[in-house]
Amino acid sequence: MPGVKRMELVVVAAILVSLPSLERAFSGGISVATALVRLGLALLVCGAVGSIVERTVDAYAREARQKEIERRVKQALAARAAFWETDPQPGATAAASTPPEIG
Repeated sequence: MPGVKRMELVVVAAILVSLPSLERAFSGGISVATALVRLGLALLVCGAVGSIVERTVDAYAREARQKEIERRVKQALAARAAFWETDPQPGATAAASTPPEIG
């Protein structure tokens, strides 16, 4: 499945979904071929569901990261503007505009 990062979780989910079929295959209730077909279908379905869930989670995470970046940029611009508003000499270097140390 190309859209799934954690394929082992897909395999575990497919085994859990098809566990009743595997149990019936081992006890002789259905043929092994039927159980393997059901396991293959479970792999496909679990892979598709995993891909959809992963894309949804990634989309929300990306949106949250973007909002956090925008918030931090606004905060930095506000801090920069506040610094330059309080600076008595806007053309002075950073070393000249910092307050002297009292020691």
